[in-house]
Amino acid sequence: MADQNVNNQFVTWNSGGTTFNAIKMNVTDTASAVASLLLLLQVGGTDKFKVGKDGTVTAAGSLAVAGSATIAGNLTVSGTLTAAGITGAVTGPAGATDNAIARYNGATGGVLQNSLITIDDTGNISGVGASFSDYITIIDAGGFRGVRLVGHSGNWSGHLYLNSSSQIRWGMVYNAGVAGSFAIQRYTGASVYAEDAVQIDNATGAVTINGTLTVTG
Repeated sequence: MADQNVNNQFVTWNSGGTTFNAIKMNVTDTASAVASLLLLLQVGGTDKFKVGKDGTVTAAGSLAVAGSATIAGNLTVSGTLTAAGITGAVTGPAGATDNAIARYNGATGGVLQNSLITIDDTGNISGVGASFSDYITIIDAGGFRGVRLVGHSGNWSGHLYLNSSSQIRWGMVYNAGVAGSFAIQRYTGASVYAEDAVQIDNATGAVTINGTLTVTG
């Protein structure tokens, strides 16, 4: 099919010391509406491509860039942004918890989801509920190292020891609601609290044993 050009121009640039401009229009904007355009291309009265007087470019169709593109400002995408040169694509939810750690959703490596674990601006981690199949090792690199458990007023904080059926059998806890109360607690096989087998009063150092004390040696 032969081409039919409404405007078909030819020009020769033949001077290396000259900066040529194929098309140039210098608008003196003393007064104009904000929506005024430097360029407007239409098909059947419908806008297809336009350049605003502020330099904003709007294209109704796809924009194909064969080379590199540099964006100095913000890039706003209301639809889908596809980049063939990037290995894989990552998508996320419409909203997320502030400071939350993003985690993968599924095994594709391309979908992120929200999480309850957060890291604030000072590096504090919150919302951690850890589960390990083996054990945790904390290496002392000098000074005090360890696990600090802080209980809220009226609540217990400490360590719970479970069996292979995830039933609580023993606990080493501190009661923040009762000053100085530290106890080794005994539980039944169904994770039901039985008693404080050993209780230590921090103020007096008194030790209370609920049961028989057997000393060998």
